[in-house]
Amino acid sequence: MNIQLIQIEQLQKNGFPRVLRPQKSSEYEYVGIAIEDQGSHYYWARGVSLRITEQEYRYIKANPKLYYFSTALKLHLKIDRYLHSKDFDGL
Repeated sequence: MNIQLIQIEQLQKNGFPRVLRPQKSSEYEYVGIAIEDQGSHYYWARGVSLRITEQEYRYIKANPKLYYFSTALKLHLKIDRYLHSKDFDGL
């Protein structure tokens, strides 16, 4: 089993504006966990666990910045949908 902490944050570099909000927010800056176990890959963040592809696993580890078309943003939005869904029970 391979586990790696991932520091998720918004891209702000060289004068580019923040993509999602102008100010810092814990909603967009948090620690996630990338997990590889016996050929399966998972991502855990904000209390939600997702099964992900090997490609997503590699991308989230290589580039944990939230910006348009990034894997980090794709997974962030998927987690947001789970958190705001009526069926989400917090488990």
